[in-house]
Amino acid sequence: MRLRYGLLLAGFVGLQVTASGQTASDLFDPSVLHQVHITMAAADWTALKAAYLTDTPFNVTSMQWNGAGSLTASVSNFQMHNRGHGSRSPIKPGLHLEFDANVKGQTFLGLSDLELKPNTQDPSMVHERISFLLFNRMGIPASRETHTRFYVNNEYIGVYLLVEYPDTNFLQRVFNENTGYEYNYIPGDWAGIPGGGYHFEYLGSDLSKYASNTDETPFNAETHTNAPDTVTLEGMIRTINQEPDATFLSAITPYLDLKLFLKHIAVETYVADFDCILGDVFGMNNFHFYRFFNKQLSQFIPWDKDNAFDWSGRPVLQNTNQNVLMRRLMAIPEYRNAYFDDLMTVTMLAGGSGGWLQQEAIREYNQIQQAAYEDPNKQYLDTGVLKLATNAQFDAANATVQAFPAARAAFVTTDVVNQGYQPGTSYPNLAAGGVISAAANAPAATGGLASIYGLNLGTAASSTVYINGYAAPVLFGSSGQMNVQVPWESSGAAATVGAVVNGQPSNILTAGLSTYSPGVFVVVHYTDGTVVTAANPAHANEVLIVYATGLGPVSGSMATGQTASLTALQATTPQQATATVAGSAASVLFSGFTPGFIGLYQVNVQLPASFSAGPQTQLVVSIGGVSSPAFALPTQ
Repeated sequence: MRLRYGLLLAGFVGLQVTASGQTASDLFDPSVLHQVHITMAAADWTALKAAYLTDTPFNVTSMQWNGAGSLTASVSNFQMHNRGHGSRSPIKPGLHLEFDANVKGQTFLGLSDLELKPNTQDPSMVHERISFLLFNRMGIPASRETHTRFYVNNEYIGVYLLVEYPDTNFLQRVFNENTGYEYNYIPGDWAGIPGGGYHFEYLGSDLSKYASNTDETPFNAETHTNAPDTVTLEGMIRTINQEPDATFLSAITPYLDLKLFLKHIAVETYVADFDCILGDVFGMNNFHFYRFFNKQLSQFIPWDKDNAFDWSGRPVLQNTNQNVLMRRLMAIPEYRNAYFDDLMTVTMLAGGSGGWLQQEAIREYNQIQQAAYEDPNKQYLDTGVLKLATNAQFDAANATVQAFPAARAAFVTTDVVNQGYQPGTSYPNLAAGGVISAAANAPAATGGLASIYGLNLGTAASSTVYINGYAAPVLFGSSGQMNVQVPWESSGAAATVGAVVNGQPSNILTAGLSTYSPGVFVVVHYTDGTVVTAANPAHANEVLIVYATGLGPVSGSMATGQTASLTALQATTPQQATATVAGSAASVLFSGFTPGFIGLYQVNVQLPASFSAGPQTQLVVSIGGVSSPAFALPTQ
């Protein structure tokens, strides 16, 4: 009986029907290019595009989503309207979907709202997705996003982003609560400043000037729409403007986590976004703002990053003097330095040439390339006017993003110093040339072991090392040296290397990485595991175990930080290593990971029947066309 009534209800109110077990995580799966098909009255779709400058809602008959493999889900009877500010387009509209507009309580995979973003101001179509991932890597909660092909009434409209809207579902997911006060900041000339723009200026004691459920105030209420908390907003902004320097920090701290705010600004600065909190044209722009339940404390939430990756040489203090809050914080040495610390950290996380950000940009480009080529409505912003983009412009815009990390890392690390950044005497400092293979004075190899030398380095528990944007497992740490596994994901002839020790960032070095860079640690007798020494030499025809690193890829899993199997010699090098002893070829019985270890290889070698023996017999291991430095092997 319940099933019959459930189906009847679905027929009348459009109750969603989805495959069991699917969640919003499937909807935002970054590994695939999704498909979204919307069906609606043709006249309504035409009217929606014509009304692109308004938020007039239109009914949608149904939506079907196709994700990874055979995953699919559908929902019916909801509304959508145009979204955006300068990105609004009559041919490729940005869309806000409200699944509960017609059917109270209806959700789609647990979501009551969803954004379909057309990237009309970004011909690369990847600016925002990469930026939001970088926010998340820095510990700033940002919306989940992924790309999709978008169709209306079986017509291909183009490549869009599926964007998680920062509604109560988002708040619950990232803050574990959703009953506080959430606002969408709306840019405008609220303070009557010549030239326009708002930068946290005080708007006076009239509470109605701060927030409402319309676009006529800076803070548009998304929750508690009929009773926004204007008292807290007015108090915060009055404090930002009027509190004396002597008491400023103690007065503003109940309203904002200032260090978290600076971290947010550091990410926007690193990605060179000119339309952000420290924006160029509109003053502050593109953020949501959440005041926690039963607290004065609020937090900024990132939004719209179409205009990131503008210029790799964008100064790190761009517009900091214009924004009232940022200006006051930059006048306090502790917070100015904290901001520079954050810039160094985000640079480490992004990596340089071949690093995380570049690899992510390439991955997303490859994922959407064909769909973007076929997109008939892709656009770009040309001196304030949206125009149709060509495939060549799409490719060129992506090439710019992919080249950005190397240039940006070099600029940021130089500019913070030029602006007076002075790391404390306790800060970690990596020695020039101090990133090498742990077994030889040679470049480190991906997946292998590296040693990092410097001052004020930390223990394994207190340190995080980033090699081209990827966290490297720290296997040993002391004040002068750390031993790490080079992440399998990292690459680059000039990879960025940095460390954060007890929350303090080091300087950033560039170090070459290799696929192969063999180096020998020690050699033991196979029969009893004792070390080969002058008093315990190796003999002709004997089998030895050569412990080494830098032998490159292995079969099976190559997960960073994962120990090799304890039970068997399984993770072999697809290209077997070779070995010579005193110039004579030795038989290699096995080359691969050492069981139970991370990044440590072993080469099981049978010595030749005859060779020139001696206390300093030269053992050389080679793989991938690269040979190890000669290892002095006592033989008899």
